[in-house]
Amino acid sequence: MPRFGRPLAPLFLAALLSLTPMPSTPAAADPAALAPWGAPWETTVRADHPDVGTLRAMPTGAALPPAEAAARLARADVVLLGEKHDNPDHHRAQAWLLEALVAAGRRPAVVMEMLDTAQAEALAVYLARPDADAAGLGAAVGWDDSGWPDWPLYQPIAAVALAAGLPILPGNLPTAEVRRISREGTEAVLGADGLAPRGLDTPLPDGLRDGLARAILVGHCDMLPEQAVPAMITAQRARDGEMARALLAAAARPDTDGAVLIAGNGHVRADWGVPWTLARLAPDLSVASVGILEVGAVTGDSARTEAVAPFDLAWLTPALEDMDPCEKFAAQLERMRERHGDGTLAEE
Repeated sequence: MPRFGRPLAPLFLAALLSLTPMPSTPAAADPAALAPWGAPWETTVRADHPDVGTLRAMPTGAALPPAEAAARLARADVVLLGEKHDNPDHHRAQAWLLEALVAAGRRPAVVMEMLDTAQAEALAVYLARPDADAAGLGAAVGWDDSGWPDWPLYQPIAAVALAAGLPILPGNLPTAEVRRISREGTEAVLGADGLAPRGLDTPLPDGLRDGLARAILVGHCDMLPEQAVPAMITAQRARDGEMARALLAAAARPDTDGAVLIAGNGHVRADWGVPWTLARLAPDLSVASVGILEVGAVTGDSARTEAVAPFDLAWLTPALEDMDPCEKFAAQLERMRERHGDGTLAEE
């Protein structure tokens, strides 16, 4: 799959640099403590870590200035922006990168994992209103009932898209369909004709499937029953396939010149995530993935992130909380068991 394949026009880097405010005087806030958008990081855990704010090119781990990284992204047909869903800095980083693409002359559609096809009509109706704004979009699509973190976290992304006149499109299957897929299989829910457009007619190679299975177990703190993993893999692949299908449809629209995906880091990773599916559906497409990661969330030593981060670029931010994620998950798991029992954990 081509990486960063689109040539940059003159003045693109200057346009991107203009998005990075500089302190007005030497007495202003320490630039190292500021995000590229000129404000302090909102999250505070490990905020004094020397790697906070670092953008690394993979697989070398070489540090890049944010403006240079954004210029690289502007050369890709499709850009995948990851996140930890509840970290507000990750959404502001996504919004900054999207704004940088617009400043570089790009007109991508914005495809969101958090919006599904059942919301497509309500989304389109709202966006067609002359008074549509970012603040009202969440309520228009029933965001509060979706289970995602509060809409104001995602609002900066929508604000950039609406200001630039970019389409905002759903990228996911409805939760009820994904739960059925985990129980009944993909073809039973999407039909035989629904597999190929999502790359689901091609199985993951055994090595990647084993890696995904292990990542699911590790990501759930080795607390899931192993019999739940195959269903979770099936559900994950269905989501990845739908996002890939949505990105290709969005990039083919006459009013766009590509697409940007807003999704969790697990979906944008360049090995078995959405990029793997895109490589099979559209091998000539240039794709770039950005993992937006909390310092310490990968290895505990972000200086070694390049050895393990499966992205084209990795952006390191402070963390939202200092709680052991496995302690937090143990409490969530207990609530899930109380509601559903072990047999339906893969549906969550």
